[in-house]
Amino acid sequence: MPPSNYITGLGEPFLETAPEECSMTVKIDENEVFRIIEDKRPRVVLVNAPGGLLRQTKELMEKVKERYGVTVIMSGDSCFGVCDTIDDDVEKLQADLALHIGHNAAIREVGNYTYLIDAVDDVEFGEVVETAVKGLAPYKRIGLATFSQHLHQLGPVKEKLEAKGFHVVVGRRNNLMLEGQVFGCDFSAPFPTRSEVDAFVFLGESEFHAVGLALSMGKPTFMLDPYTNEVTDMQAAANERKKRAILAVYKARDARVFGVITGLKEGQKMLGRSNWITKRLEMNGKKVVRLAMRDITTERLAPHREIEAFVQTACPRISVDGFTFDRPVLSIPQADALVALIEGRDPGEFLERAKWIELTVGLIKQ
Repeated sequence: MPPSNYITGLGEPFLETAPEECSMTVKIDENEVFRIIEDKRPRVVLVNAPGGLLRQTKELMEKVKERYGVTVIMSGDSCFGVCDTIDDDVEKLQADLALHIGHNAAIREVGNYTYLIDAVDDVEFGEVVETAVKGLAPYKRIGLATFSQHLHQLGPVKEKLEAKGFHVVVGRRNNLMLEGQVFGCDFSAPFPTRSEVDAFVFLGESEFHAVGLALSMGKPTFMLDPYTNEVTDMQAAANERKKRAILAVYKARDARVFGVITGLKEGQKMLGRSNWITKRLEMNGKKVVRLAMRDITTERLAPHREIEAFVQTACPRISVDGFTFDRPVLSIPQADALVALIEGRDPGEFLERAKWIELTVGLIKQ
């Protein structure tokens, strides 16, 4: 799993106990919230946000209450990304709409009631770019990527690197991802540029996203942290995750009883993938126990002692970063590799793909 003090997932990480000087640089787009409230005129609004933005979100809630007389309810559950919205809870709480804070995308609405609200980090990257130039010198062609809080820095950083003689490529926007954007499990914006670059540069302090980018691209990847002015080569961290992911697949190959877990979070209900994996395992002589969970943890898997290995079709990072499980817990890419092994095929570089998961059909409004 990612470090316990991070709120992570399909979207962006925020330190739950972020230093004051760090968290103060992140600003929620209050004007967009006010526009939505004035346009939709709700009586009750439901809000969710990652741990590192709870203070700012509560301040925003007070402003909305005072300015519009609206009842605002905050979800107390964890918030890991665009896959972790609370659209289903709007009707349960007799609310009119939901605001999902801090995770943006190429779309602005999800489900029937939820609006995505940006949170932008105004920290500058000029100093850390200067620090990075020497280490990046062997790589003439650079791919740039980041998560949503730093997307506005892609242009300035591109200009700085080009002024130093680098050829810089930024992945194109698609139906979900903005230009140069990555989620924890979706790298589809930069992925088509792999053949055009020698290395990738990730803007931000999130090892979670930088490691995912390195694994997906199969290229040298460097993380530029603007807070510490540090440049980190992600190869060692990526290699560690990759070895663990491969080892888990080979351990699971010998299991006789599998638990196939379908995620219950709104963007993680991969029922079709769960059905497909179940069918392939059973076709190859494995016994399958079907489970459904919102949060997949060591403690919640512990009672199922008869199960020798699990496949979970929710967040793939639970498996790739999950160092505490006492049995193999495979993600969708790992499950694909497992099926290939069982059926006598080469699994190949199964983590090198544009997406490690697909958002639930119908969740995203096109």
